Amino acid sequence: MRQATPRRRRAGLTVALVVAGAGSLAAAAPQGPDDTPAVTTEQLAQSVKVYTLDGSVRRWVLDGSVDTVEAEEQQGADTVLLLDSDILFAFGSADLTPVASARIGELVAKAPQAASISVTGHTDGIGEDAANLDLSRRRAAAVAAAITAPRPDLAPAVDGKGESQPVATNDDPEGRESNRRVEVRYTR
Repeated sequence: MRQATPRRRRAGLTVALVVAGAGSLAAAAPQGPDDTPAVTTEQLAQSVKVYTLDGSVRRWVLDGSVDTVEAEEQQGADTVLLLDSDILFAFGSADLTPVASARIGELVAKAPQAASISVTGHTDGIGEDAANLDLSRRRAAAVAAAITAPRPDLAPAVDGKGESQPVATNDDPEGRESNRRVEVRYTR
């Protein structure tokens, strides 16, 4: 018997979890006109978490969108966008998908003309320090390129901090996921 490759196992695990999530949501959902549960893609996307083999947790969005990619906060006169790098990038990669690039462009649409803007990448504490620092810099540069594509008036300062500025513990998957982020900061 042939053993499944890690990629196949991961896809199988994802499908099983999505089906389980859809079933539990459907049981509580109102009925549609043909007595089938009336569950929207939005409801399903909000209810399903995918647990990957590496222990991270991601939101599954059926239409391929990345509308949950960011959190925005005000810090004085600065607007800070915290971008979830687990959604933007594949493991160990600094390549953005076209959907992610477009969403980043939308996020900075409200930045003032020629605003002072910075992009800083961060990683978790798993792996070598030098590799994490390099990855954080490459991811920050990719986000900066996605910003300047629709907004050539913005010239982001790009930096990577690697694992040096964690916001959570690296001792569990949720903490590591919080530490893997890209911060975009601009002044209004």
